[in-house]
Amino acid sequence: MDTFKILFLSANWRVSLIREFQEAKKGFETNFQLIAVDSDALAPALQIADRSHSLPLFSDSQCLESLLIICRTQAIDSIIPLTNKAIDFLNTHREELSGGNRRLGIPESSTIEICHDKWNLWKFMEMEGFTSPKTFLLEESDPPDVFPLIAKERKGEGGKNQSLIEDQRDLDYCMEKFPNHIFQEFIPGREYSVDLFSDAKGVPQLIVPRERLSVRGGEVMTSRIDMNESIIDSVEALSRRLALTGPCNIQGILDGKGTFFFTDINLRFGSGSVHTIAAGGNIPLMMYQEITGQEISKPSIQNQSLMTRYPESIFHHS
Repeated sequence: MDTFKILFLSANWRVSLIREFQEAKKGFETNFQLIAVDSDALAPALQIADRSHSLPLFSDSQCLESLLIICRTQAIDSIIPLTNKAIDFLNTHREELSGGNRRLGIPESSTIEICHDKWNLWKFMEMEGFTSPKTFLLEESDPPDVFPLIAKERKGEGGKNQSLIEDQRDLDYCMEKFPNHIFQEFIPGREYSVDLFSDAKGVPQLIVPRERLSVRGGEVMTSRIDMNESIIDSVEALSRRLALTGPCNIQGILDGKGTFFFTDINLRFGSGSVHTIAAGGNIPLMMYQEITGQEISKPSIQNQSLMTRYPESIFHHS
């Protein structure tokens, strides 16, 4: 194979991440070509890839055929989804899109069904003995008996329509406005995102906890790496039990007693994963190594590394 072609599905604003993939391919004997695809023809990440294409929305009946045409004409070898909706789309059309030994960067369907449904995830955590905030789904559980609560979309990402519920009045209002929300016990403590990379056999190769010091619109803006061994051990156990593969981002709260409560599992790169990459956890490089059959390197992580993010602009010239 002369060139290995990777397609990033729903690339949109993931400019920093695509840049890290571009940087990691330098010096590799195998050539990699990065193709970015998004429904927004003006998505900034399309300007960073080697090639780019616009795609109909996933809800459009023409989306699958359009993606299949891109995969065939561009000889795509691997698809990496960058949003939950992209993961769900690949899972729905797994058989059609995996033709010709094409790699789909998603785990088994059973894992997706657990992780993309916060009620299913809570039930899994309870059954398997992992610590997670007490969670309520009104149609399937007793009404909440504790305040405050965090109201979340049962299936959602990026903190959309998430709110703090402080009393029964708040709860009544939220139940009427968002009847399909789940309600999760509020755990005071330090909020963490944990970047995980597991190989194709489900063996964790990298676990890097990052404390989320400031968040805007569901996206981390400031974070500090904290190689807490207790969090790392908990994440490794969860990863193996769920058979997670590839890049994942796991969120949780470390309370004042040192207990880590799992809150969310994202089966993709987290928004702040570039921090882990910059601190030595070069996941794009590790993915290239796995693709080419090389031994995956064991990186040294710069503990207590601090990241602050800021907006930047890309200009289109006609």
